[in-house]
Amino acid sequence: MKPYHDISRADLLRSYLGLPDSLDDQDAIFFRIYQQSHRFHSMLLGLIIFYECVMLVLMATRPGGPFLHLRRLTYILLYLSLLAATIFVLLYTRQLGRQMPQMIRRYFGVYHLYVVFLNLWSVGITLNDQLGGNSLIVYTCIVLSTAFFSMMSPWKSALLYLSDFILLNLMLPFFPCPNGLDQRFSNGINSLFLSLLALALSIYTYRSQIRLKADELLIERQYEEIQRSHQILRQEVMSDTLTGLHNRRYLHRTVAERFRRCREDGESAACIMLDIDHFKRYNDRYGHPQGDRLLQQMAQFLLHHDALKEADIIRYGGEEFALFLYGPVCAQALEIARRVVDSLARKQLPHWDNEGRRVTLSAGVCAEIPIPSDGTLEELIARADTALYEAKRTGRNRAVACPFRSSGSQKSASECGIPI
Repeated sequence: MKPYHDISRADLLRSYLGLPDSLDDQDAIFFRIYQQSHRFHSMLLGLIIFYECVMLVLMATRPGGPFLHLRRLTYILLYLSLLAATIFVLLYTRQLGRQMPQMIRRYFGVYHLYVVFLNLWSVGITLNDQLGGNSLIVYTCIVLSTAFFSMMSPWKSALLYLSDFILLNLMLPFFPCPNGLDQRFSNGINSLFLSLLALALSIYTYRSQIRLKADELLIERQYEEIQRSHQILRQEVMSDTLTGLHNRRYLHRTVAERFRRCREDGESAACIMLDIDHFKRYNDRYGHPQGDRLLQQMAQFLLHHDALKEADIIRYGGEEFALFLYGPVCAQALEIARRVVDSLARKQLPHWDNEGRRVTLSAGVCAEIPIPSDGTLEELIARADTALYEAKRTGRNRAVACPFRSSGSQKSASECGIPI
């Protein structure tokens, strides 16, 4: 959108008249208007159908019947034409309503054509009324009513109501009043006032609705943008910048809350602590940039590992990673750790200062099955960390489980250690 000082007078006039422009939001705005008004439109069309049926019955039951004279027959034909047009528009717009929002332009196009027909119909009724000495009552009601619900752009409204005024006053001399009075001047002044008033009301209603829905759309998009920005910021706050894994802030907030819920529900939780074997030697030989790339490789390896799809994966610090499992899968925590250690060893990533000249992992596992009422997340991590040191002490490239607290027996860390 152009800054205000860059908008020319032609652009301002174009905007005021509602001339077509390149706004991408036009369909979205009109769809919002449709959502707000389509039920009212259907009720209005139903009311017109009911009224026309009543008028047809009254005309048919009047003394002399519907064909008594040409004026009465003209009323019958006008009522029938409006009835048929209204039924068609009601059925067709309902059909279009099932294909929204793709058909929004066609919906309002059909509705605008109906408004044009309704205004022309009011001119026909008014001219027929003049033969009986009646005034501009029908013209007044129809013109002012359509001004409120037509939702035509200003230039279309100007074309419609000024055309109605011209057509009516051009035809009035051919429909003289039966009492012989010349009412052309009074009818011209009154119809001009009504047409200008209808035009002003139509422009005001249109611009108010467009501005209201445009503001709603803008607010909604700004809110969505804020939500996306908030989500991105939250991910950045909760993520390690190097690896993209969760960081300790995520551990203290999200993992701590999940652990608390599991404890309250009597469920299980497990922690697997992973450490890259001899990572300092790796950095010394290959350099810190290559060490960072290895950490990134490790992150992708863990994120895409089949056994860790339900795990919270956190870069705990340096070359150390913490994995958290919840629920029944915790019973397989040691087996999962073994699979992770084994699959990394099979990748054969070069590490010349490590046993086997490949990158390997050591893992410490602690599972609470279920979590005792006095269990804490800090204790779970500490016990898994103890098991990790036991894995390193007993040769690395292996997974070791600490004793887990349950109704069963407790095994020592050395008894639970299973070399890979």
